[in-house]
Amino acid sequence: MKNLTMNRRTFLKVTTVAGSGLLVGCTFSSPQLLSTPKASEEELGLWVRISTDDKITLILPASEMGQQSHTGQAMILAEELEADWNSIQVVTAPVHSEFTNSQADPRGIQVTGGSASISFFWDKLRQVGAGTREMLTEAAAQKWGVPVTECQADNGRIRHSVSGRSLSYGQLVSAAARLSPPSSPTLKTPDQFRLIGKSIPKLHTPAKVNGSAGYGIDVRRPGMLFAAVSQSPVFGGQLKSFQEAAAKAVRGVEAVVPIPNGVAVVADSTWHAKQGLEALTPQFEGGESAGLDSAKVTTRLRTALDEMGKAVISSAKVLDVEYEMPYLHHATMEPMNCTAHVTTDSCDVWAPTQGQEYSMKAAMEVTGLSEEQIRIHTTLLGGGFGRRSEWDFVTQAVTVSKALQKPVQVIWSREEDTQHGFYRPTSMSRFQVGLGKDGLPVQWESQIAQPNLAARFMPPLGWFDFDPMAVAASVHDYGLFPDHFYKVEGVETAHSPVDLGVPIGPWRAPPNSLNVFYTESVMDELAHLAEIDPLEYRLKFLGESPRHKATLERVAKQAGWGSPLPEGHGRGIAIHDWFPLDEAKTVVTQVAEVSVTKRGKLKVHRVDCVIDCGLVVNPDSVKAQMEGGIIMGMSAALFEQITLEDGRVTQSNFDDYRIARMRDTPEIHVSIVESDAAPTGVGEPGTSPIVPAITNAIFAVTGTRLRRLPIGRQKLI
Repeated sequence: MKNLTMNRRTFLKVTTVAGSGLLVGCTFSSPQLLSTPKASEEELGLWVRISTDDKITLILPASEMGQQSHTGQAMILAEELEADWNSIQVVTAPVHSEFTNSQADPRGIQVTGGSASISFFWDKLRQVGAGTREMLTEAAAQKWGVPVTECQADNGRIRHSVSGRSLSYGQLVSAAARLSPPSSPTLKTPDQFRLIGKSIPKLHTPAKVNGSAGYGIDVRRPGMLFAAVSQSPVFGGQLKSFQEAAAKAVRGVEAVVPIPNGVAVVADSTWHAKQGLEALTPQFEGGESAGLDSAKVTTRLRTALDEMGKAVISSAKVLDVEYEMPYLHHATMEPMNCTAHVTTDSCDVWAPTQGQEYSMKAAMEVTGLSEEQIRIHTTLLGGGFGRRSEWDFVTQAVTVSKALQKPVQVIWSREEDTQHGFYRPTSMSRFQVGLGKDGLPVQWESQIAQPNLAARFMPPLGWFDFDPMAVAASVHDYGLFPDHFYKVEGVETAHSPVDLGVPIGPWRAPPNSLNVFYTESVMDELAHLAEIDPLEYRLKFLGESPRHKATLERVAKQAGWGSPLPEGHGRGIAIHDWFPLDEAKTVVTQVAEVSVTKRGKLKVHRVDCVIDCGLVVNPDSVKAQMEGGIIMGMSAALFEQITLEDGRVTQSNFDDYRIARMRDTPEIHVSIVESDAAPTGVGEPGTSPIVPAITNAIFAVTGTRLRRLPIGRQKLI
């Protein structure tokens, strides 16, 4: 594990103005930021605040959206701090350069995503905790007049091993604040961990159970108003007309405010705002997706493939297939919402956001205020999956509040949420693979046509003629990106971007949720063509990837691969690694057992999963992430799709955008590979391999190969 150096320019501590506690600020990337006496008290408490009553507040960089990053990050910091776990409370960090995450986003912005909350902050949080612990230990040693080597931190107290005396952290904070910070704090070794590696109960569970947990939708401010919105059903359309007088005649309605792409009705309650919106009857015109339907989408994608042209394969055995995947909605349980209070010289935003920096920039753009005049308060998120890294809902709330100079909460209806997302791109891919006499590929041609997802996040690069996110997790020939774990000869890869006018964005594990389905399905098809067992076939390509090989063999053994199954049952296998642009990858393997009745009814009975994610901070969190990811991926495979008609999303709610229900959920068995390597991410990688594992299992039992998703009502026998 790498070790970061902390010195007097990169570790700063002060007492509060009232002298009531210790504030710890730590900066690694910009030493000068906090090494000035003009640094604010809020900045100086960037990571840890310890009060004289022994309460410890940890300021954590990640948004909490059910992935339990707050619990994991708190465990890392508290481990090195030797804190009393029961004394800890956590808050989400404000906007600050020290909380940027270049692993989640190469540009280095403050965002939660990419399974990077634990892996990226692993070193930083340990350094902060260890440095704070050593300051408290030295303060106690000086107070007692004893060697610091005789003092040990233990569960929120410093104890003197010789005399048995002890002092709580709260009793030491004032003295500790007067000390020079450690130049290079000593980190624990894994055998000294008392929290890390344990399934510690999640910090937010009690509040979620008793209803006190604060999500964005729960925010209440004095004098707050509520807004309902209507946006153009055709993407990019403009507001044409509305009946303002009719809306204002509705009880409780106070204002009608135009917003980007639509209009908001503001009232004294959400219900009155909704009634006012119905009376408003807004009309829209134009739009980039006007006239587009799902059939035209498929035609455009296939045309793009055809324009790339098919290759000539001279092998005796050739696989020539096309796969297609639909747009997907994030379907978060909490619809998009945001609360803002704009005055002439300030702006407060309360948002369930994954992207604090994006939210800050949106508020600055609308208000014209400086970053110092704006505060972003991050609430708990009722689901994210990439959708809440967007900022459209923040822009709306700030726009409405600015117009009224009052606190306003914007809440989208489920219909607005479903029909105005940033969807996972639709995609079509063609594979032409020629096999040698040994059944292994000698020529691998793959082409993919889909909207350019990377274009939303990085400037155009003249030497890129493709979307780099289109090749991640695929067997490709682009030397700019890490090689795939499958070592394949004769690979040629091409991508054609297709602009369809439909908003797209990250959907849990972008773009792996597309390419893992393609790659693992094709590997299964090649195994069948070569007349080799799908497990044995995959192992032939993993000679240079021992972690992948071991994880694949372990899941096969766990699932009983090759053992007899009841009639009508079959197994499918798949493997995936994450993160695509990082050397430290998480490896996930899965086996799905399904049954198909003689009438073609499908049921997923069991899923076995093995994950190798380096050192595990909280095993229960890892298992929960795998279970949740498996169910989400299974839901996408079985049911989910966004379709278009006349440029509009057809689906509107959970009655026609079906997601997996409890009755659909299989038995899930998750095993974790023990490792002492640095932690890697777990939020994304469990979602992708379950999709091909299910379709491969369907082929195993029926002989029917599914190359288009969702499975839905496709004929299986």
